[in-house]
Amino acid sequence: MDRHAVHYRRHVIIPLASVGTRGYAASVFVTGPSGRRKAFGILGYFSSEEEAIEYATSCAKARIEGNLIPGLPRKLNAVRHWFLRHGMRRPASLSEFSPRD
Repeated sequence: MDRHAVHYRRHVIIPLASVGTRGYAASVFVTGPSGRRKAFGILGYFSSEEEAIEYATSCAKARIEGNLIPGLPRKLNAVRHWFLRHGMRRPASLSEFSPRD
């Protein structure tokens, strides 16, 4: 069983965070009481694995309860996080790029 598996209202939630070029992609598998498994594709991209797991779990719980999937949190996006982590600043506009650089 996955280390992030959650038992919730007779369902098993297995959230996943896979790393890609846009950051950590959140997705989730939900196994119902009958044993039927449903997969939800990429729900959003996040700057950390923990954020992706947390969001995928909250989306699965909302679907089990019959609610709408929550909106994406307004946090540091993955691209900006990468630039900050590598000590670079992204230019505010394309006009700041010099063709000779």
